[in-house]
Amino acid sequence: MAQAASTLPGRPASRATPDPVPLLLREAADTLRRLPRGVAKPRLSSWPAVIRDSASLLMADGGARRPTPPSPQAIDRMDRTLAWLLACEEEERRLVWARAMGISWRRLEDMDGRSHVTLRKIVARGHDRIRAFLAADDKKKPVIRKNALHGLEKRL
Repeated sequence: MAQAASTLPGRPASRATPDPVPLLLREAADTLRRLPRGVAKPRLSSWPAVIRDSASLLMADGGARRPTPPSPQAIDRMDRTLAWLLACEEEERRLVWARAMGISWRRLEDMDGRSHVTLRKIVARGHDRIRAFLAADDKKKPVIRKNALHGLEKRL
């Protein structure tokens, strides 16, 4: 009884933190999917589009609704995340992005011809390269102190 009281209800005693790299890549893939397509519109005619009833409208659309457009913040995160893929080699980049798009390991096996174990190792290597790129990028950024402007104000 005392052991059950020490843990939060509904949560296991030890819980690993999820890896943010695959989660952010999946979010970028979802954001890219929800962006409006840049398809050129056909030439317009002077005749208006006539919709006879709501049933014909649903049949023309196929019953599927467009996903909601992404927020500007999600598009900014997607832009930064897609730049991470440049840290990977071409093979890793292709497989990491395929997994972010939600392609199953089985389908990747069929497309690539290698086992899922090999493909998982390549994707893990790609994630490691991205993590190393992010760690190196963090070291390059200057540390901004809150009081850095304080001395500048006195000099002016």
